[in-house]
Amino acid sequence: MSYRYVLVSLLLSVSFCVHAKLEQAQVEVYPKNSAEVTLLSDGKRLPAIYYGAHGKGPHPTIILLHGYPGNEKNLDVAQGMRDAGWNVIFFHYRGAWGAEGDFSFTGSEQDVTAVTKFFQQPKNAEKFKINPNKISYIGHSMGGHMAVAGLFDNPEVACGVVYDGANIGVTFKSDDEKVKNMWAAYADSLFMLRGWSGEVATRELAKRGEQLDLTTRAHEIGIRPILFIPADSDVIPIAEINALANAMRKVKGNNVNYRLIKDDHSFNNNRSKLLKVTEEFLNSNCR
Repeated sequence: MSYRYVLVSLLLSVSFCVHAKLEQAQVEVYPKNSAEVTLLSDGKRLPAIYYGAHGKGPHPTIILLHGYPGNEKNLDVAQGMRDAGWNVIFFHYRGAWGAEGDFSFTGSEQDVTAVTKFFQQPKNAEKFKINPNKISYIGHSMGGHMAVAGLFDNPEVACGVVYDGANIGVTFKSDDEKVKNMWAAYADSLFMLRGWSGEVATRELAKRGEQLDLTTRAHEIGIRPILFIPADSDVIPIAEINALANAMRKVKGNNVNYRLIKDDHSFNNNRSKLLKVTEEFLNSNCR
């Protein structure tokens, strides 16, 4: 018994050493990297940055979607998920932070699809070491809306993670005059969004508010894994997040997950926990 135990232990040790050496060799030959990328959506140029994971690949890949207007970019999540073996792509929507074109909610939804299609193209997937069947979205605030809309518009995308996500057709199109005026005034202050104002926002919401209400499309999630991480902050009412999650739970065989991290809207006091929960979910369901 003792001899067998020693032999098994020795074999496991040798196997571990070989695996570790192979992994180290891959790191040395295929180290982590990054690249500036220019993407096109409706003929307009979008600035993006690609964070490449170590190893030969292809790798599972995250498209990271910022909020409104995108002051919090969650690039610590990008770096952390790259360390966990994921590629990450971050970009700015049309009209945002120097991207060409004018900003709009509807246009931003379209941008998510344009970026997704770009990285699914075989030549681009090969160049950036992407497994096109293992693409997921992470979106914060308005980016949470974009992640869900992106899942609806791109049924081949594997998974989604929503950080304190907005539902634009509900959050910004409030029946409460005080709330409506607050969002309009905020839109007027967003100089980093080209062609945008409270008046433009109000006009788009009046015209496309129903289309921008994600609950009307909740059934389109199907059985794909999605994780809602609300903060229960004053920015996005948790009742709105719960309403969308519950609408998705009505789908037979759904894989809707929910993890409350009680904090402010940017999870300033729980960044490590946010990354850990994200990594556990994506590694378990989406790679």
